[in-house]
Amino acid sequence: MNMLESVKESLVTWNAKNGERAKLQHAYIIVAVVLLFVAGIVGLVNRDLGQNILVVCIICAGLFLVNAVAWSLLQSALLSRLPARRTNTNGRKK
Repeated sequence: MNMLESVKESLVTWNAKNGERAKLQHAYIIVAVVLLFVAGIVGLVNRDLGQNILVVCIICAGLFLVNAVAWSLLQSALLSRLPARRTNTNGRKK
């Protein structure tokens, strides 16, 4: 098994295990980390551009935190109080 097949298998497993909200959270944090590295490298050459990229990184990290809090509040306040959907005799949800 080569490295490309291993990466594909890992991505398929990740896709199957995580919901849409978790994938979005992962995307925010990955973008923030990548931008942090890019801002550091660019900052060695051009200080102002590096700081501008760092601002975008901080915005992505802020979005990650705001989404985490909002989804936690939504989950605890609304979704936990909704009744579970019942199924009828043919297996369809009401």
